[in-house]
Amino acid sequence: MKKTTTLIIASLINLLCIGQTDIATERLQPLGTTVTITGIATNGAELGVIRYIQDQSAGIAIYDQTTNNYLDSIMRGDSITITGELADYRGLLEINVSGYPIIHSNNNPLPNPQLILPNQIGETTESELVQIDDAVFSAGGSVFAVGSYDFTSNSQQGSIYVRTNHPLLGSFIPVGPVTLIAISSQFTFSVPANDGYQILLRDSNDIIQSSGIVFTSGVTQSNITTTSFDLSWSTSLPSSTNCNYDILTVLGNTINNGGSAQNHTISLSGLSPATFYYVQCYSINGADTAYSNIGVYSTASNSTGIIRPYFNHSVDISVSTGVNAQNISASFSDTIAAYIGLADSTLDICVYNASDPTIANAINDAANRGVSVRYIADDDAANIMLGNLDPSIPIVRRDPSPAGIMHNKFIIVDVHSTNNSWVMGGSCNWTNPSNLFNDYNNLIFIQDEAIAKAYTLEFEEMWNGTFGTHKEDNTPHKFIVNGKDVELYFSPSDQTTNKILEVIENVNTTLEFGLLSFTRDDLGQAVIDKDSEFGVTVRGIIEQENVTGSEFSALVTANVNVLSHQGVSHQLHHKYAIADANNINSDPTIITGSHNWSANAENNSDENTLIIHDHTIANIYLQEFTARFNELNGVSGINDLVELELDIFPNPSSNGVVYIKTDLIVKKVNLYSANGALISISKSNRVKIPSSGYYIIKVITDKGSVLKKVIVD
Repeated sequence: MKKTTTLIIASLINLLCIGQTDIATERLQPLGTTVTITGIATNGAELGVIRYIQDQSAGIAIYDQTTNNYLDSIMRGDSITITGELADYRGLLEINVSGYPIIHSNNNPLPNPQLILPNQIGETTESELVQIDDAVFSAGGSVFAVGSYDFTSNSQQGSIYVRTNHPLLGSFIPVGPVTLIAISSQFTFSVPANDGYQILLRDSNDIIQSSGIVFTSGVTQSNITTTSFDLSWSTSLPSSTNCNYDILTVLGNTINNGGSAQNHTISLSGLSPATFYYVQCYSINGADTAYSNIGVYSTASNSTGIIRPYFNHSVDISVSTGVNAQNISASFSDTIAAYIGLADSTLDICVYNASDPTIANAINDAANRGVSVRYIADDDAANIMLGNLDPSIPIVRRDPSPAGIMHNKFIIVDVHSTNNSWVMGGSCNWTNPSNLFNDYNNLIFIQDEAIAKAYTLEFEEMWNGTFGTHKEDNTPHKFIVNGKDVELYFSPSDQTTNKILEVIENVNTTLEFGLLSFTRDDLGQAVIDKDSEFGVTVRGIIEQENVTGSEFSALVTANVNVLSHQGVSHQLHHKYAIADANNINSDPTIITGSHNWSANAENNSDENTLIIHDHTIANIYLQEFTARFNELNGVSGINDLVELELDIFPNPSSNGVVYIKTDLIVKKVNLYSANGALISISKSNRVKIPSSGYYIIKVITDKGSVLKKVIVD
């Protein structure tokens, strides 16, 4: 039963409601009942086609399932009457409207939001305006992308959801306590619908800062050594530079640098190698203090830092810059078994699906020689290998209540060893023969104690029964591994898509990607935008061309050089991207792991993602990509980075028209001004230039791209 809330509603609404049933009463009717309600709209187009309306008794969602745009005209503060049928969508009670609303008046006062705690986001407040004080976002200091964002208030956890085209996209997520004004809602995959409760912010005005001084950036870690690291942040006002820290969440040590600055850096020194430190930074201005979230940061280890990628299909070493990729097409299972065989004390395994007897024997051998073995598996996958494991090996299956799957594929060997701690990541499930032998996959092994401890912290969270949206962002993210910058993120708690976006947006010359699934609109748009930039070449391969929401057609329409792997024998199961692979003056980087570029990976499933900044590793992945890309183009052994045979004439041009002469297939032609601004995009060999001056033409062909300078007299 909905509780009654006292609201201040315009007197006009009170008159209109005489003789009508209120929303609270209509909410009790059976699904499928046609109802007519009157209330105040509490949102407009910022939440998409859905609207929420509220009267003095309750609130309800209204939705247009048709293409008639019945609700487009409704703005926040409109007094409306609407008719439709009660329905349930993912736990949210809504009215599927059957016609246009009657709009009585505009700009009416909104209902006063109820002051609640996160645990009260639920059936008793559904579709009503609510207020939550002292909310702290776990992702504070990052920026909003499409997806869910957790926050805490009064030691309770809640979640907001940011949709596509929301006004908050790209804006700074506040650091420290804020007041939230939002609409209480629900989106669940569970039956019965007893979870998925969330609140919906409408714009930046729904986030109210609670202090005169605030953080204007997140806390960033740098200069990581085995005994020290720096933390930096900025504030809205000149203030002091301080932090509390410890190896426990109860922070017993303080550094007070004093001063008065808006840009702050503090150094923590005298630390221990491969050790995690919990730190809260803060700055004081007069009577006001701004606090960061408590973050966890790692020192570097004394490990070897060896990084070894492997691929289970051919590679193209013609693009190698000195270190050839390892192709183990004969047996991925033997490779995995060999690394399991290195375990002396501990072996933690977290794999979505497994059916390989060679790996099962290696795990049993480890247990028989006294290694402490633990195994986490998904609850829905077949996992027939588990029946072959020693009964003494404990196995935890994913809690089925939160949406998503346990999609990880990692192992951790001897976590507390300096020189024998290994982590395996990558895209490969342990299914025989599909993923291990037939499907295109990659493995990556890293010997680093700090990385192993971070994976173990995530493992422990799931081992204790916490999966999916219930997890917290509680692991370090930045590491130095043998001089290489390495980042590590776990989904759905760590805003992984934002990190992928950062890599794409920082590309200077080349971007390659090989993906099983690519359905994120924000990542798709980022790829399209990057492809249109002056001097940037983008190539991609997508397996799932025709799944719902696939970005493939959008990329093709935008003339991005992307190829479909659908219909080819064995699926491309990779989830990798390569940035500026051979541009040593940029930041050669690879992204790899279990995380598909999808909403489910970002918001629901348990995933891991490594981002490695290193020229050698990026080039090794480029060798694999080149082999796959050339296969799809029907060629073999071609170095896409060689000089392309292509001519543009007349140059100079007297009439502003130039022609492209080449035997290659021209896929796209970008015209840029001399300063790199994009002017036009076409597929024609004839290019019309608007006026006299210097220009750059970028011709993208089936064998790569080339830049040419042209002059119009």
